Amino acid sequence: MAQGKAYTQEQRKEILESLRPHLELGFSRSKACKLIGLDETTLCKWLKKDEALSMKVTSWENTLNTLAMANLADALKAESEDDSDKRKETTRWWAERRMKQDFSTRTEQTGADGKDLLPQPILGNVQNNNINKKDSESK
Repeated sequence: MAQGKAYTQEQRKEILESLRPHLELGFSRSKACKLIGLDETTLCKWLKKDEALSMKVTSWENTLNTLAMANLADALKAESEDDSDKRKETTRWWAERRMKQDFSTRTEQTGADGKDLLPQPILGNVQNNNINKKDSESK
């Protein structure tokens, strides 16, 4: 099995610094590696061997999220000083985004008989305003 190219510590440092701006802009590791011409498996090996480097790369990947959250926090603080409806809109937007994030891995709960615990919506014939389809067919 062929081995990859061995890089010196100085080359590795330069490669990582070339990778950094792409990760900070939100590119995936795979895309960032392609953009600079680095084999993605090389980066994976480096990260597995060096936990501190892995943490640093993860930090670079989260730069935009951190900036966005800081901007949002500043906006909420500034709007709380101004008693306008704009504050409520930003807060509601944040809460909605947070709820989607927190509940994105939702699973269905079923009872002992395998039926859904939550009632299912009643779907009817919208044109005839009938609640039950059977009723509309019998008329």
